[in-house]
Amino acid sequence: MKRRAFLTLAAAAAALPRPLLAGAPGRQGLVPAEPPRPLPAVEFKDAEGRAVPLSTFKGKPVLLNVWASYCAPCVAELPALDRLKARDGGIVVLAVSLDPLGAKQAGGTLRRLDVTHLDLLLDPGFTLTGALALPSLPTTLLIDREGREIGRFIGAAAWDGPEAAPVLDALRQGRTLAGVTAPPVVRLTGPAP
Repeated sequence: MKRRAFLTLAAAAAALPRPLLAGAPGRQGLVPAEPPRPLPAVEFKDAEGRAVPLSTFKGKPVLLNVWASYCAPCVAELPALDRLKARDGGIVVLAVSLDPLGAKQAGGTLRRLDVTHLDLLLDPGFTLTGALALPSLPTTLLIDREGREIGRFIGAAAWDGPEAAPVLDALRQGRTLAGVTAPPVVRLTGPAP
């Protein structure tokens, strides 16, 4: 059974567009959207397999993180996202897993990291990658109350730290990200968590 799971995961990773592979070289950090960009109608699944349209959160500022268990920077970033969600009721924090094995794989990663505040959200069919033009994992979209992308952060960030506050304040207050100081991209210095 483990061999089948590995082969399924390897086949799914091989099918990914090259730039989407975790840690792919290219631009990293904050990329403001000037002017804010409307997002397409997209949805993902909750842990029970029910569709969750992104439009459900219109009217609220949203931090939408797209991650996978096979992506070491993604896994390293999850605890910070979990802490942010636990303390910041002003921003909807969503973390959507692209794990091809779905809830079993992504849920296992969340349990292993003791992530308890993030909901288990899934996109095992990788529909978000094309619809949102994701260049690599992790990518975090910053979405205003009108459902428009005001920017994205490519790479892992310490979202619960003081360096992320200017970006989160702009998102919360409905301002653009032009001129906002961004948190640095978090670099792994040891084995993935």
